[in-house]
Amino acid sequence: MDEEIKMLEDKLTELVDAVTSLRQENSEIKPSVEMLQEENRALKAKISEATMKIENLLGQLPN
Repeated sequence: MDEEIKMLEDKLTELVDAVTSLRQENSEIKPSVEMLQEENRALKAKISEATMKIENLLGQLPN
């Protein structure tokens, strides 16, 4: 019985350590993710603007 309790205690400690580690990793990664999302939005806007410019130029070409 004591051995089973010790095994469960060890597994629980391992789980708590893993959760703590993942929380730390998450807090370190979160700012990077937010920055990349903002960069992605800016790039999408540039692509949209470039697409409109190309469409305008194509519309000015003679048939």
